Amino acid sequence: MSANYWSSSQRNVWQHTRQSLAECRRRLQVLEKKMIQNGFIKDYPHITYQPHVRIYLHNCMYALGTTRLSSLLTPVLCKLGRRLNIRQVALASAEVFLTRFLIRVSLKEINIYLLATTCLYVACKSEECPQHIRLIISEARNLWPEYIPHDVTKLAEFEFYLIEEMDSYLVLHHPYKSLLQIQQYLSDNFATYKFALTEQDLQHAWSIVNDSYVTDVHLVYPPHIVAVACIYITVALRRHASTGDSTGAGDLTSMHIDDLADMSVVASSGDNFSFDHDVNRAAKLTNFINHSHMNLEEIVDVVEDILNLYVLWNRYNEANWKKAFQDMLLGQVPR
Repeated sequence: MSANYWSSSQRNVWQHTRQSLAECRRRLQVLEKKMIQNGFIKDYPHITYQPHVRIYLHNCMYALGTTRLSSLLTPVLCKLGRRLNIRQVALASAEVFLTRFLIRVSLKEINIYLLATTCLYVACKSEECPQHIRLIISEARNLWPEYIPHDVTKLAEFEFYLIEEMDSYLVLHHPYKSLLQIQQYLSDNFATYKFALTEQDLQHAWSIVNDSYVTDVHLVYPPHIVAVACIYITVALRRHASTGDSTGAGDLTSMHIDDLADMSVVASSGDNFSFDHDVNRAAKLTNFINHSHMNLEEIVDVVEDILNLYVLWNRYNEANWKKAFQDMLLGQVPR
């Protein structure tokens, strides 16, 4: 265990590069093909670990655990989380556990609904807000009676499977704490940066962090980089969002990554800027990032991942994926 991200297993054991993550998934694809050839699992070519499947799993997790929903959808993790009113940090840990597990195990050899339930159960333990196993099973069965067994030992068995595949590393650090620390720091140093995060900024950034768990950024970058990227999206790009959208996230996909790079050279004072108020604030935020010596390329990469996610989310159809997993898990002939 570690109270410090820099000496934690999250950084020293589970932090990947883009290349190493791609290699892990390539090896899993090879293993999956061998299992199909040997008859251990059936082949469902349309079911792959792609962004729309990840959105579906994200929605399942949240629905069982919390009343705070992802910014784009009212939703397998979303549904579970909402019913149990579980703390946001536990939901975030459950999503990271699920993503780690699916680096090593094929979607086609597991019950994804039992996986989501188990991830949430283990995350509640690791984040010290435990839920009774019978309550977890009961709520999951209310959502997915066809897929969740009555027998609680099935969840207990899956718990050991999950922990084994994660090599027993369960301590995680999330961007939420970084968001609050950055807000406090900017408030304390307003005289230096002439910039502070409003409560609305914080709420928007928080919602974007929630959505970011659909991507790989939490396996690749430190939590403070993800936090700053979400703040950047909120401050620099929200002016392009529709005023009718409560989160501002829905229209962020019209932005280009060059918009961020162009902000990297700005004056420290915004008093004489001729552009509008939002651009002025974005320039001041960029000035803070430059002074903090954070890696701008990493921040831009995270922003690009999140914006790409929203493009894909706009094309997402939950009913199609619900039917696809029904066909697979209930043993119908694969298409």
